[in-house]
Amino acid sequence: MRCEDVRPLLAEVAEGGPRPVGPVEVHVSSCPDCSAELQRYRAIVLELAALRDQLIEPPAALLERLLAEVPEAARRRIMARVAADERVQHAALSVGGAVVGATAIGLLWWRATRRTVRV
Repeated sequence: MRCEDVRPLLAEVAEGGPRPVGPVEVHVSSCPDCSAELQRYRAIVLELAALRDQLIEPPAALLERLLAEVPEAARRRIMARVAADERVQHAALSVGGAVVGATAIGLLWWRATRRTVRV
């Protein structure tokens, strides 16, 4: 294989995971330029993976500040689009169903523990 054929595939190879040795790996092992490029891709993949481990909570007032900067007409359009989104509706129904189910189980448990045994 030539460098021109291998370069577009290096990002996929850099993501790791077990894979059989093929023509791309053979070329990379014999080409210092492609090998260096693969190492750069691997460094980027490692840095991106490290970002997943960092959780930064935004300040509580951030949402209000951002919404205040959005014009009222645009905010209404966004809210209408979100409300019309089928995925949002399914998620809301799922959460609602879980709440109803948890409430029913809680009531049954409460009733069972409050029952007195009559002899």
